[in-house]
Amino acid sequence: MGGLGREWRRVVEGIEEIGPMYPWLNRVISLGLDRFVRRLSVLSAGNPVGRILDAGAGDGSLSIVIQSLARGGRHFLVMLDPSERMLRLSQRRVSSENTDRVAGLLEHPPFAPRTIDRTYMAFSLRDVYDLEEAVKSLASVMRDEGLLTVVDIAKPDNAAAAAIHHLYWRFVSPFLAALAFTRYWRQIRLIHTTYRLLPSESILLSLLRRHFTPIITRRLLLGGLHILVLRRRGELRQGHDPSRFHGPVR
Repeated sequence: MGGLGREWRRVVEGIEEIGPMYPWLNRVISLGLDRFVRRLSVLSAGNPVGRILDAGAGDGSLSIVIQSLARGGRHFLVMLDPSERMLRLSQRRVSSENTDRVAGLLEHPPFAPRTIDRTYMAFSLRDVYDLEEAVKSLASVMRDEGLLTVVDIAKPDNAAAAAIHHLYWRFVSPFLAALAFTRYWRQIRLIHTTYRLLPSESILLSLLRRHFTPIITRRLLLGGLHILVLRRRGELRQGHDPSRFHGPVR
């Protein structure tokens, strides 16, 4: 149910080809909204504290926001991404204080069970190889009552709205990318591949509800982008206070 499957490697390689231009291309194809929605997503879940996972961290665009909002709180941030190249790029942008970088797949997270307090994902959930396995594995490493925050493009259940966004990602976003950065429009076209393979929002939420309880849903741009805040099912173990944590997960 969802995930890139055979297209996964091609999409990851496309992102790596964009490399250091990724933030600027994101700015163009998101019509300048990318920084705003990242910040809004982190703020929607409250103060980032405890063991924090940026899943699909890439070049660190979301980690920068998390670090800026976590100042004064006790936290340790882990940046997980399948691309070592993108993680190396993040070293130029993201402070290494209270931060670790790990190359790996969300389907096989290299963390002990129930060790993550907060997980944030910005434009990365749709890029996993196997969506069902990724959600299940993520849930296994999160503490009971831990928060998962997702900001990503969405496929609305409304057919007309879905058609509009289909056209945008197939034709408009590559055109905008070509105007700004001529050489990268082919890589941007891969976003349409990820959109085509993305399940509708209702199906995605149904999958997430197997392990998480939605507590906040924000829809923007005619439902073509959503912010989801979900709570890991289960009871918080007695004595656990994520605000007191200050150390790595490994």
